[in-house]
Amino acid sequence: MQMNKVLLRKIARLCAGLLAAGALAVWAPPAAAQDASSVDASSTPPVGGDSGGGGFGGLFKDFDISFGGFLRLETAFSTGYENPNNERGDPYNGVSVHRVPGVPTPGIPLTAFVVPNPLLATDVVRPLAPSNNMFNYHTVRGELEAGIKINSNLNFIFRARALVEPGHYSDFNGASLTGTNEGGITGGDPALYGGAPNYFQYRVDGDKHPNPLEIAGPNYLLYFPVAILNYTNGPLNIRVGNQQIAWGQMIFFRIFDTPDGLDLRRHLVLGKATEEYSDSRVPAPAIRIGYQITDSILVDTFAEKFQPTMYPNPNTPYNVIPSQFTVHDRYFEGNYENKINYGMRLTADFGQYSAGLMYVRRYNPDGIFRWTKSNVNKDFPIVSSTGGVNTLGVVENTLALAALTNSGSRLAQTPVEVAPGGVYSADEWFHYAAQVRLNGIGALNSLINDFEPATGLLLADPVTTYSAAHNELDTFFTAAGDSLRGHIARDYFREDDIGLNFGYVTEAEPGSIFDQILVHLEASYTPNRTYTPIDLGQNPLRQHEWTVGLVAEKYQRFSEAFPATYMVFQALHKTKSDLFGRSLQGYGGTDTTAAPGVAGGANYFVLAGIQPFPASIYEAYAAILADPRGGVLAQPGLRWKPRGDITVEGFYTYINGHLGNPNRNALSTLDFADEFSLRLTYQF
Repeated sequence: MQMNKVLLRKIARLCAGLLAAGALAVWAPPAAAQDASSVDASSTPPVGGDSGGGGFGGLFKDFDISFGGFLRLETAFSTGYENPNNERGDPYNGVSVHRVPGVPTPGIPLTAFVVPNPLLATDVVRPLAPSNNMFNYHTVRGELEAGIKINSNLNFIFRARALVEPGHYSDFNGASLTGTNEGGITGGDPALYGGAPNYFQYRVDGDKHPNPLEIAGPNYLLYFPVAILNYTNGPLNIRVGNQQIAWGQMIFFRIFDTPDGLDLRRHLVLGKATEEYSDSRVPAPAIRIGYQITDSILVDTFAEKFQPTMYPNPNTPYNVIPSQFTVHDRYFEGNYENKINYGMRLTADFGQYSAGLMYVRRYNPDGIFRWTKSNVNKDFPIVSSTGGVNTLGVVENTLALAALTNSGSRLAQTPVEVAPGGVYSADEWFHYAAQVRLNGIGALNSLINDFEPATGLLLADPVTTYSAAHNELDTFFTAAGDSLRGHIARDYFREDDIGLNFGYVTEAEPGSIFDQILVHLEASYTPNRTYTPIDLGQNPLRQHEWTVGLVAEKYQRFSEAFPATYMVFQALHKTKSDLFGRSLQGYGGTDTTAAPGVAGGANYFVLAGIQPFPASIYEAYAAILADPRGGVLAQPGLRWKPRGDITVEGFYTYINGHLGNPNRNALSTLDFADEFSLRLTYQF
């Protein structure tokens, strides 16, 4: 996809200012020379490979080429349970639920559905077969890296990454529901909801290819994390092209690391924790300028095309958005593809002390979600799935006919679609509302209030109690024959991230455990940050947020026979949201109570260590993430390098989010994904 002229002009204006400052720096007295790695170590040219220099002379007298890469088989064996966010992992599959509709009272808001109607009660069984997959993940992955040195100042850095996902899982196929009483799944992108799972394509409403320099199909992905022209002249470094910008090196946490979103389509956040997101940042076309002002002070600036975080697609192994809901990503329709992010970071090192400042103006790549019109014109069925008369469906159709319209045209103006594979009962509704940190009653009321008059014409009224909400939900699920699918939109909002950090290296008796500990304190402040409203209403939730992190890391040699052990402790405090950016106001709900929220912010702690063995043939490592409200993630692993070009690595990820109320901690979202991951790598 080509960026349009409007976006190009915006980037050009921002880049012109950055380049002007850089041009002046070319004539400045040389300070400490800065190579490419001082800006982003993840993007340096590979070492080794063929060299082809010498014969160009003049501008190309230092011409040289280096290349390398690897092939890797990655597999994750499941030891947990099926992902509940997928159709075949829904805990209500095969379970009989008693639905009791309420008695609507049109025109009398807040009193509707208080009285249940047992005469219309039905039993419903979610008709999808459960699954129990052996694998969560298995891909073949290849990477090719190249560094082309044009002269002593200019080089080209390139990295291509390709993945193939065979897709041999016991999974869900949307086409299997086309012959149902409700007529199959109609709304949404058919490539995501109408057939087999789509593992790699990031698709948004109105645009099938919103990511530049990415070629993807349902089972394959080819993209370029790095494709940049790199110019270095003394203290000045300029990078132009597709690139990732890494401003943070923390395990699990991201405070200063704000420029890029994350690509979660492959292994979510369940890869090797000690890799610190280096494999997940979303690349974007950008210009980046670094200038070493003195030996101790570095300024780093960037301007880039806004690219959002990419969540796993519906019914793929690590999907985090329940598949009963159809997502309409408005990245293209909202003109977000023409937006740019920019920022600056200043770092200084003075012996034992260091400090840094950061400012980023960006669109939050995670986005927020809200109800949106389904635009699916499909009537309530007049026959139930068991073959009998669907009384409530007949009532809805009769009321619409009396107004010279049809129930489908009214439903099209609401966020619901009569379709299989949606929510089948009020019990299921409230279970998932708590699981994804929403308020089940509030979400029902915003669905009704924000889409009047269509919802009122369907006899929907807002409610105030759990029992009334339960009755009303069962009324409309029964009227749908079996289920209703919800439709939600994803939007993005601008924010300002302001950060400050301080570092200190301790001094004690040389060789002691207290000597040479790097203590680092980071804090960021974001005024009016937007979050998904816990009722999925049309207005985003806005709050000021502080994020504060403490890191203490050290290399300590415990034996002359072994290399030094790397150890790190981290602590994180967030005032308004959890580790995944969800508002804490949606915390604490249950299957029978709406979310009350939690006070006091969210806290997380990390312990990690890496121990190389002699000759670096083996390396053992472990990382533990704890949520004091009742969640823990532990990941021990071992890497074996039997020879220089072959590596075998295995790590186990254990997650338990049920040490308390699972909906009061962040990690219960992932505790289905206990797994053993195996990597077999050949380097060349």
